[in-house]
Amino acid sequence: MKRAVCVGVFVLMVALVNATSFFVAENGTADGIGTMAHPWDLQTALDHPEDVQPGDTIWIKGGLYSGVFTSYLRGREGTPIILRAVPGERVVIDGNSDGDELGVLNIMGQHAWYWGLTITNSDETGENYYRDGVYFIGHSNKVINCYIHNNGGNGVGFWRPATSSEIYGTIIYHNGFRGSRRGHGHGIYGQNQTGTKLIRDNVLFNSFGIGIQIYTEEGAIEGFVLEGNIIFNSGIPGNRAIDRNILVGGLQPADRISIRNNIIYNRPQYSSKASVQLGYGVENRNAEFSDNIIVDGTLHVIKGWNSLQIVRNRFFARNPETPLIAFDDFSLINNPVINNNQYFAGTLNFESFSEWQDKSNQDQTSTFQSRVPAISAYEISANRYEKGRGQIAVFNWGNQEFVSVNLSRVLSINQEFQIFDVQNLSGNPVLSGVYNGGTIQLPMRLSDIERPFLEDSFKDELVHTLPEFGVFLVLPVKDSHTTGPEVSEVLPMKIRKCYPNPTVDILAVDFYAPSRDILKAEVFDEAGRLMHHEEYRATFGDNTLILNLASLSGGVYIISLSGKSGQKSECKVLKRDFVLNMNSGGGVKVDDESDQDRENFD
Repeated sequence: MKRAVCVGVFVLMVALVNATSFFVAENGTADGIGTMAHPWDLQTALDHPEDVQPGDTIWIKGGLYSGVFTSYLRGREGTPIILRAVPGERVVIDGNSDGDELGVLNIMGQHAWYWGLTITNSDETGENYYRDGVYFIGHSNKVINCYIHNNGGNGVGFWRPATSSEIYGTIIYHNGFRGSRRGHGHGIYGQNQTGTKLIRDNVLFNSFGIGIQIYTEEGAIEGFVLEGNIIFNSGIPGNRAIDRNILVGGLQPADRISIRNNIIYNRPQYSSKASVQLGYGVENRNAEFSDNIIVDGTLHVIKGWNSLQIVRNRFFARNPETPLIAFDDFSLINNPVINNNQYFAGTLNFESFSEWQDKSNQDQTSTFQSRVPAISAYEISANRYEKGRGQIAVFNWGNQEFVSVNLSRVLSINQEFQIFDVQNLSGNPVLSGVYNGGTIQLPMRLSDIERPFLEDSFKDELVHTLPEFGVFLVLPVKDSHTTGPEVSEVLPMKIRKCYPNPTVDILAVDFYAPSRDILKAEVFDEAGRLMHHEEYRATFGDNTLILNLASLSGGVYIISLSGKSGQKSECKVLKRDFVLNMNSGGGVKVDDESDQDRENFD
């Protein structure tokens, strides 16, 4: 990518006081001392030299780092070690090398951030290709604003031991390989049992297999937040067909699943499985699917769910026969809350909108229109970690040559910027300049794309999604880099979300804590009576508290969190009475999804 990048932390959760900067370079050595004049080689830095302390930053100079690498970096809670590409310099880690490692970058340490790296594999035909881009098992780590592409396994294998970890702002594409019956290797393959894994604000496309697969046979798939991601055209290079953009389900129950504010797109007039599949081979517990946009794909719900919310989503179908939502057996959903959705054409569980409303008693205040909009629209989001970085998704319903986009949510006045087409990141910017406020004009007639490296693929099936749909990356321009990230003010304690809401038993409370604290978690009824209380040891930054409300009667409750500092935050939830699912069935496998507990990349 021909670019210059400005870095600054938009919201930084650590105060880097007395932090030290170290350096890695292509010509670095194990005998170096980590300075710009005498840098380390990459593996030496990842081995956690004794001079590196929690809160320090290891800057990687631009260049090609060939090999497979394993990180043992260990920061501390609230003071991670940051491994980061020098701004304006492209750091490429190429796994085309011998070795038994399961990933190009293997994360084994804890409390470290891996930031701005390109992780790929240039092997087009050989055995060095078949490994994950990132093999992620260390806990409390983050992968931030990276580029992960053309790896023969998964883009990221986000395995169960990687508790309380996050994949953020990363562009993941062309990962996997072509099998005899389907594509293998997914953009992100995740499992989890304790705490919550975060998958936020990423762009995933053209995976050989599934975009994001949350699946297990003997492990656990509990506690995932998928938020703000853009996912499209999964499966084409591996099987000449659209596979699922999101799959959550397996041979163990899925629980504590939140899928919200995502954009999910399928190439029209192309054979497709469900775009989003919830459920697989067994009955499941709790899931929320809210505030998402799905274009030309089906939300397919399989098996039973004890509590399922599908609310405030927008579903679009250019083919009126497309099922927008489908259930294998709607009677297996014990506590459905399906409402306040917007439907544009298509069917609801293979019926008309009015028939669906009458039979299900759902979607009573949702809306339906018989055709998609005629006016183009877009969604734009600012990066949480880098000022001036953002993502744009354009829905060119009006088939315009250019679409106007307001960048004020991402850029400041007089800020220099570049905009790239994510399907052609190696090309020139589609637009650049100095932002003077207001709107810019994004071109909708682009056709050049990057194709997968792998020779044995359906790479020739790939064409640009424009003019119908486009995704763009906004980057700020700055000529020089700082010696460390900028630090913003500390935010107050705040509950970000309580979900699922309504709930029948388990409630997840996502909140931000400005410091480590022992919080008092209290549940009050509408009359102000204390019904439940417990303590929670909060960490600095994002936290998730899990409350079990099964013993409480149905009704409205106030969840209150308060700390020793006097800060307090509340949310309101609706508790429904528990309904036992008498239709629970056995674990019938409905498709072949090869899986291991220490997963390979199938």
